[in-house]
Amino acid sequence: MEKNKIKILLNGKKYLISKDSNIDELVKDLDLKNKSFALAVNGEVVKKDAFKQFVIKANSKIEIISAVGGG
Repeated sequence: MEKNKIKILLNGKKYLISKDSNIDELVKDLDLKNKSFALAVNGEVVKKDAFKQFVIKANSKIEIISAVGGG
């Protein structure tokens, strides 16, 4: 594993991120900033106003569910 990187599980797949990354940075990296979605870390929903303060720990299981419009 690269130095200064940690492994997480993102929607069931292994993913490497920078150590000390927060959820806001992950959302930007995934190009989700202006999209509708829900996010949970280790089974706990994280509100958008907490994204910048929530530092991701190694081996965290993150699930992102995108809203899909239809009709």
